[in-house]
Amino acid sequence: MGSMYLAIGQAPIILGDISKNLEIMEKMIIEAQKKSDSNLDLIVFPELFITGYNLRDNYSATAEKIPSSAIAQNGICELAKKFEIHILTGIVEKSGKSLFNSAIMIGPKGYIGHYQKRFLPNFGPFEEKMYFGEGKESNVFDTPFGKIGVQICYDIFFPETSMDLAHNSADLIINLSASPTTSRPLFHRMLPARAIETTCFYAYSNNIGTQGSLTFAGESLVVDPRGKTISEMPSFEEGVIVCELKFEELERFREARPVLRDSKKKE
Repeated sequence: MGSMYLAIGQAPIILGDISKNLEIMEKMIIEAQKKSDSNLDLIVFPELFITGYNLRDNYSATAEKIPSSAIAQNGICELAKKFEIHILTGIVEKSGKSLFNSAIMIGPKGYIGHYQKRFLPNFGPFEEKMYFGEGKESNVFDTPFGKIGVQICYDIFFPETSMDLAHNSADLIINLSASPTTSRPLFHRMLPARAIETTCFYAYSNNIGTQGSLTFAGESLVVDPRGKTISEMPSFEEGVIVCELKFEELERFREARPVLRDSKKKE
C-alpha cells in the first residue's frame, strides 16, 4: 500500500446546465494538474455538482440511468480519459420510476461504480424525500490507488455509515456535500471525529455559491486518521486543493489505536 494523490474542486455551478458544468469540471481538472507535482489519481466534486443541488422539480430533466452514455456520464468519461484521472462527482440517477441523489466514479477506462445517498434530509430548507428514493447500501470502490468509501452529506450524521465503509476496508472516506453555511460548524466538528473513530483518511467536498435560497461556503478539506487537517479550501473561494495521502501510514495508526479491530461486528 503506497500513496495516492487527491484533488478536490469547488466552484459555483449553473443550475440544470450539464454542458456548462462539465466545462467548469474540466477547468478544475486543469488547475489541479498544474498544482500537483505528481500525477493525480482522483479529483472529487461536490454533491449533485454536475446538475446543481437546488433543482427541486427539475431534477427529473437531468436524471440519467447509471451506467449509460447519457450526456453527463459521457462528458465525465471523456474528461477522465483525456486527463488520465479518476473523477468522483454527484449526479441525479434515474432507476426504474425513482430518482436518487447519487455519486458516480469514472476512470480513464470508464465506469467504476456509483452510490445512492442513504439518509435524506427533510427538515428546514431540505426536502429531499419529496424527490429522491433512499439508497440501501454502503459502497467501497476498489481502485488502483486504494479502497475508496463514499457517502453523501447528511449520511455523515449517522456514524454507522462511516463504520460500514471502514469495516469494508476503506482507506479513504469521501463525503460529497451540499451543506449550506448554517451547517458549516457541524460538519467541521464531525469530520475529524469520523476520521478518528474509523482510522481512515477523510475528505469533504462541498459546494460554493448561491443556488436559489441556499448559500454554500465550500471549505472543502482533507483530514488524516488522527483528525488533523491536511489541506483546506477557504470560505467562498473557487479553486482546488491537492494533497498526497500516505496509505502506508494506516497500519501504524490502526495499531496505535485499534478502533476497527475492537469494533468488529460479532458473528
